[in-house]
Amino acid sequence: MSIGIDIGKYKIKIVELESSNDKVEIKKIGSISVFEDLNTFDLEKISRSQLEASVYDLAQELGINSKKAKNVVSSISGSMVDIREVSTLDMPDQELSISLELEAKKHIPLDGTDPIIDYHHLGVNSKEIDKINVLLASTTKNIIKEHAALIKNAGFKPNIFDSDPIAISNNYQFNNNLPEEGTDVILNIGTSNTNLIVWGKNCPFFNRNIDISGNYFTNEIMRQFNVDYKTAEDMKFEKGINVFDTEQESETENMGISVEKRTPFNEFSEEIKRTLRFYMKNNNQAFFNNFYITGGSSNLPGLSDFIASTLNVNVEVLDPIKNINNSIKVDDLNQYTTAIGLALRGLDI
Repeated sequence: MSIGIDIGKYKIKIVELESSNDKVEIKKIGSISVFEDLNTFDLEKISRSQLEASVYDLAQELGINSKKAKNVVSSISGSMVDIREVSTLDMPDQELSISLELEAKKHIPLDGTDPIIDYHHLGVNSKEIDKINVLLASTTKNIIKEHAALIKNAGFKPNIFDSDPIAISNNYQFNNNLPEEGTDVILNIGTSNTNLIVWGKNCPFFNRNIDISGNYFTNEIMRQFNVDYKTAEDMKFEKGINVFDTEQESETENMGISVEKRTPFNEFSEEIKRTLRFYMKNNNQAFFNNFYITGGSSNLPGLSDFIASTLNVNVEVLDPIKNINNSIKVDDLNQYTTAIGLALRGLDI
């Protein structure tokens, strides 16, 4: 049994998985809003006590005994964790740790505390002799300490800490095969940011946090139409990417293709393009196969078609339980991709 806790700024998600006879099944799954009144939602004013209370309340709602829970995996999200693939000389683990710690200091936020690193061997570097590829995750002692306090105050015993990009990648790999040639691209579109992940069996792992996401779209709707947050959210999920189109739409128009004027969705598409150009520039042999979208904001009407049209690619919705059994009725499984990925790590599959 394993529990994954995805601590989002908009919603908390918890998934409990069980593994038996080489099969994985969802035993419990649910989410809870951090704010009772949506019109008070503000990313800048979310307190740790709000998050702690929300995690505790959701666990109680799902009937999870947090005091007895053992395999608990939670995620540290956003810019607080740096994830990157690095090439380094093959050396003993103790020397490798020191070398990677020096590398980590270049990328993590400086808060006066020591860096904390974890790494995973990806194999021999195919281009340089005596070098290996390593997936390096780094943060700081202070960030780990604060996250551990959050989990403890929510009623759970701190156990394994992960990051959103790794959890999403674990989910993807459990349900799909890494392409032998080229890469796949995953867009996890959440509330506060979008995780863009690029990976292939013979291409470097890459991820970037894009600030444009669900909350950004909602704030732009609020600004342009002078409405409150809840109204803007309702407009966003009702009209999708055509929410900024003031002209009467024909019922036969293909949603997304008709959008021509500059909108936040265009900005979103441009950020994706810039990121992928950067990856291509640094990996000349790479190319993109499949594009997957997931996350709580990925189901906006017309968004997948818009991304497909502006990037000229095929976009699919990532199925987070393709190889997982589930008998529980769930609204919008895509919001649980990270939580499921976290729980999968707890099963040590």
